[in-house]
Amino acid sequence: MSNLLEIEDLGLCLSGRWLFRNLTLTIPSSCFVALTGPSGVGKTSLLRILASQLAPTEGGIASYLGNDQHISMIFQDLQLANGASTLKNVLGGCLGRHSSIKTFFSFPRHEKELSKEWLGKFGLEQKTNQWASTLSRGERQRLAICRSMLSSPTLLLADEPVASLDASWANKTLELLKSKQREMGGSIICSLHDEDQVLQFADFVLRLDSDNPDNWSWQQMKSK
Repeated sequence: MSNLLEIEDLGLCLSGRWLFRNLTLTIPSSCFVALTGPSGVGKTSLLRILASQLAPTEGGIASYLGNDQHISMIFQDLQLANGASTLKNVLGGCLGRHSSIKTFFSFPRHEKELSKEWLGKFGLEQKTNQWASTLSRGERQRLAICRSMLSSPTLLLADEPVASLDASWANKTLELLKSKQREMGGSIICSLHDEDQVLQFADFVLRLDSDNPDNWSWQQMKSK
């Protein structure tokens, strides 16, 4: 099993408060990492650091992703284009594969077909032409997942991706994400609050401690 990232002595201090310190671990390929801890402990901030959207206060990250591999993030605030259709929102996930000129008038047919496949997997196949703003919160969350998955990330960062889903869709979604990443030889780091979901899906668990920024833990779960 190869490693995708090596995290060494990572720390983040915001507004004079350390969220985590001395975080040192490796992210292997083909695994599901559950990121847990109470609200405000720094889970979203850590995911943003891994996505290179936020600079750490100390420490660093070594990436072993190849030139044709990348990181994608499912944001907690979804970041959808409300005035665009569900299909166009999903197609946004493939922009990194095509020039702006190529997609100015239309997206390639195979990208549209892949987008529709993802919409079908998440129960949105009948809402292809519906504006994103008219979807329910749960549908919007599934739409944001479809967009990220169309980009075919080697490392998927998911910030509470099932928070607005009922139990059935939450479990189905986590299973889909885990199986797809394993199929590609990629991994997922997913912030979760539900311990049952952690036990069911995680290969590794990273727990952050709100009382002591050094008291994080890294646990490998039993093989499933």
